[in-house]
Amino acid sequence: MTHMIKGANVPVPTEVLRVAVSRLAQAGSPAVDASALLLDAAGKVRGDADLVFYNQPQHPSGAVRHLGATEGGGQLAQWLELDLARIEPAVQRVVVAASCDGGTFGAVPGLYVQAVSAASNMPVAHYPVVDAADETAFVLGEFYRRDGVWKFRAVGQGWATGLAGLATDFGIMVEGAAPQQTPSTAPHGAQPQPQYAQPHPQPQYAQPHPQPQYAQPHSQPQPAPPYAQPQPSPAYGQQPSPAYVQPQPQPSTGYPQPHQPHQPHPQTAAPQDARPQVPQTAAPQDARPVSFGPEFPVHVQRGRGQGVVSVDGLPAGPVLVELWHQGEGYTCVYTLNKRNKDDDLLFNTTLEDLRGSAAVQHKGDRPLRLRVDADNDWTVQIRPLSAARELGSGLQGRGPEVLTYRGKLADLDVSFAGDEDGDDDGGSMSIYTSPAGTVHEDKRDMLMYEVGRLEQTFPLTEGPLILLIEADGAWSLRARPVPVPDPVVAQRTGMYEGRGEQTVTLVNPTPGRPCLLDYTIVSEDSWGYRTELLDEYDEAEPYIESSQDGESGRLVAFREGQTEQRIRIKGAADWSLRPMPLEQAPPLQGPVEGAGRAVFRHTGGPMMLTLERTSRDEDSLTVNTVQLGGRTAIVAQSGSGRRPVSGPVWVQSGECLISVRAPAGTAWKLTPAAAQSAESFDQKISGRGYTLVHYSGPETDLVFFSDGSGAIGAVWGLDANFEPVQRLTVGPGKFRVGPGFLQVRIASKWTLER
Repeated sequence: MTHMIKGANVPVPTEVLRVAVSRLAQAGSPAVDASALLLDAAGKVRGDADLVFYNQPQHPSGAVRHLGATEGGGQLAQWLELDLARIEPAVQRVVVAASCDGGTFGAVPGLYVQAVSAASNMPVAHYPVVDAADETAFVLGEFYRRDGVWKFRAVGQGWATGLAGLATDFGIMVEGAAPQQTPSTAPHGAQPQPQYAQPHPQPQYAQPHPQPQYAQPHSQPQPAPPYAQPQPSPAYGQQPSPAYVQPQPQPSTGYPQPHQPHQPHPQTAAPQDARPQVPQTAAPQDARPVSFGPEFPVHVQRGRGQGVVSVDGLPAGPVLVELWHQGEGYTCVYTLNKRNKDDDLLFNTTLEDLRGSAAVQHKGDRPLRLRVDADNDWTVQIRPLSAARELGSGLQGRGPEVLTYRGKLADLDVSFAGDEDGDDDGGSMSIYTSPAGTVHEDKRDMLMYEVGRLEQTFPLTEGPLILLIEADGAWSLRARPVPVPDPVVAQRTGMYEGRGEQTVTLVNPTPGRPCLLDYTIVSEDSWGYRTELLDEYDEAEPYIESSQDGESGRLVAFREGQTEQRIRIKGAADWSLRPMPLEQAPPLQGPVEGAGRAVFRHTGGPMMLTLERTSRDEDSLTVNTVQLGGRTAIVAQSGSGRRPVSGPVWVQSGECLISVRAPAGTAWKLTPAAAQSAESFDQKISGRGYTLVHYSGPETDLVFFSDGSGAIGAVWGLDANFEPVQRLTVGPGKFRVGPGFLQVRIASKWTLER
């Protein structure tokens, strides 16, 4: 796509487009605000709602939105989003305009407008402004219909009277502005521009205030020049209230607070590209039509201090409550019950220049009533939940807000700047999720709650979801989709990989026999991961756990030779599973050392195995024998110390597997020995921990003693293959025994005596 010159036009796809009004990020240059005006066939707005800017970020139709600001690659950009397919037939043109704060457009370096496909992120139109002079407002371009096709025209028309003059010429009466402002003369012999029709009478509309210069992350808001308070849009087709707040000095209330941008997550830093990063606020490409709640006209009410908002005729279902509060001070909003008493707390904050949202599950059997307690001027808007911002791949915000999400399973990177007092441990943030169509408390799940600054990741389930955010400061969210394993590819390659909570079906590479399972599972937080085996009824049993198995290792899977096996993974970040034939297990032919989980093959007869802990830890350490038919028995279990213990290796049909279970940091040594190496006795023997012994006396009663430390122990009788076949005693006591091998299972001191 080539760059356009003034007056040129180009067809654009009828889809969702994101439009950047961008400039170079040079210190001292004026700030630029972007806006969009929806015009009818006469070239006029139909009402105040047809102006979309940062203080009125969404058109009632939902087809045009202001997405906020981004910074990256040496560029500053304000973003608009146009869903051309949803723009009403009465709208013939959508004008992309900009206003300049603290200077003129002649002092704005590298100004351009660019339209990008939201689906492919590819530019479809690009117009650099090269002839700006003393203008303080600009129409950079316009999208217009022609023979059923949408086109973009590079306009480049300036106004020396600011956004007030520009808005007036399109039919919006701005408080204190003279009508019919004259566009400035374009310098350098610019091409003649279309003549816009004269304005027709409209209700007065407060002048929007351009945002101030960008500040460093977490900086305090900078005071802005006096401006007239912007008025929220009334319900579409309705006349706005005649009451207006008088102009007064206030800090900027830009949405989403560009004067106090949140420091992005380290992994979301903007690339060093010629274009600024596109904000990911649109629905994902595979988004399906979803109803998050009922639709209804917008209700707007303004006040100061204490007030009651009452809205009749709302349908039952979730309702979005947007609150604007000017300046410093306390803001609190409650719903009122049938007795006109406080019910649900929606807002409770001291954030300066608050612009937030909350959700109410309205029953529909009576008016929705809210009690507002605020220190300054406030505006409450009651909107359908469809007006909430879509999370998409990521968003930035400040304070409480309601978002929607229609994506797949994802890892949600959450960055919270803490409260605005600058304390590292000040302020809190929480996120609750609720299914589409309801925000009832019984349906909500807590995703996270943290106090103080944070950079953490949380698992997000598949949409459609409603996200309810409570925060005492600035935040940013980034959703990273979880890769879903392709079963065809996994079966072909033998590798199953993914991220986050999932249920995966593994295929046995050697049906009818057990196999090995190599695993790497990274915990997403300090609580660790866990996995469960699921049967055909979805009943679960514990399987691999971080506390006992570490983040990587090898175990025996499909013990009964099943063809498939379902595993549910929880609390994990990245993970991979790889089933392999048993032949890939190394043979145990002598002493071997290792750490974590491992599996060895043993071919031959029964034997004794000594287990020794070689690391200085106290984590669980256990060795088991696993037969090719799936049966298992414990060999030995190490206590908290490094004392060697021993046990029998049970062999069935001349072959078995030896499985070591231990966390990754637990090191061990295995030493095989002949069965005759077991210590023999005929009268009395003492020891400590798991031990294999041989009783050589006649049939008699033996008494089992422990040291009285409370440890529960047992003595098992073994057959000729060293299979534990009879539990002779549990705890101290007397039992009858004849000559043969015995396994003592206890972690403490013990004695066997005739």
